[in-house]
Amino acid sequence: MNLHVNEIKLENERVNIFTEEQEMDVQATGTMVVDSDHYQFVYLLDDGEFHQLRFVQETWPMLKEYKDKEWYLYGKVKLDNFTEELQFLLENIEGNYNYGKDFTESVESVFEL
Repeated sequence: MNLHVNEIKLENERVNIFTEEQEMDVQATGTMVVDSDHYQFVYLLDDGEFHQLRFVQETWPMLKEYKDKEWYLYGKVKLDNFTEELQFLLENIEGNYNYGKDFTESVESVFEL
């Protein structure tokens, strides 16, 4: 199932994420990937099956601003390795047109790579 981030709030030095969909009882996998066709960063979640927490392009400035903070889904589920995974992807995307030129340039622009 795709979960679409619709709210990101910084509270007490941690980032709380909320989705359009109803709250789910899931666990963090510590893994983030990209969907370059849809310009999204995707954090993987698990509850016996995998779910995708999707960060659309409009959320990227907040990803950049808060990337060094701890991230929590619904204020409860700590998204393990969030910062490390995001940083790894940014380093891999920079100058790499295998993701598609437009996607790569968009990421480079927003994250100032």
